[in-house]
Amino acid sequence: MSIRLVMALDILPLERVKTLCQDISSLVDVVEVGTPLIIQHGLGVVGKVREWTGEDVPLFVDTKIVDAGKWETREAAQAGAQLVSVLAGASEVTLREVQETALEVGVNVVVDSIDLSSSDRAKVDIIGSLRPEFVCLHLSSDEAGKGERLSERISAHPLGSVEAQRIMVAGGIGPATLPALLSVLRPALVVVGSALTGSDTPEKVVAELRRVADEY
Repeated sequence: MSIRLVMALDILPLERVKTLCQDISSLVDVVEVGTPLIIQHGLGVVGKVREWTGEDVPLFVDTKIVDAGKWETREAAQAGAQLVSVLAGASEVTLREVQETALEVGVNVVVDSIDLSSSDRAKVDIIGSLRPEFVCLHLSSDEAGKGERLSERISAHPLGSVEAQRIMVAGGIGPATLPALLSVLRPALVVVGSALTGSDTPEKVVAELRRVADEY
């Protein structure tokens, strides 16, 4: 299974976003319009990112839906998303509305584990029954900034038993941390944010990430 690389555009000036989209988007498999970027500029930023990337790269719009599932999914799809995210901690009603609406409008769903309690087995079962396109095992940027590592949590993660081809991983990932992560899990998608977008040589970072992924 080939690992796909996601470039996450989060807390960045729009000029930097434009440069990265124009220079790097052809080197990655998916471009993520991050939650901070949406909060700062609104869903209209999705159209700008699409203009700067061109039509070939799928856009993951990290909406982190937690309520108004039907409406928010439709809005994200109309903005240009191919993937939208819903929080695992959302109600069962919201999770089902997002999944059903996504099928109607032709987008795929990512269930984000960032707010999922490790003891919430009932929610894990619900998510399993919905069979979203991807489940994102997500370490928050706040935790990653304190030195936490996603690789150390995978084995005990409540959603860790999901089939590898449906797993996305995110949070504190870069060339230095990817080997430890891949030693315990080979996910379908790897999301890389500041390690790539904050680099003066993002092309080299992409190349190094590809090299590491190819070794596992």
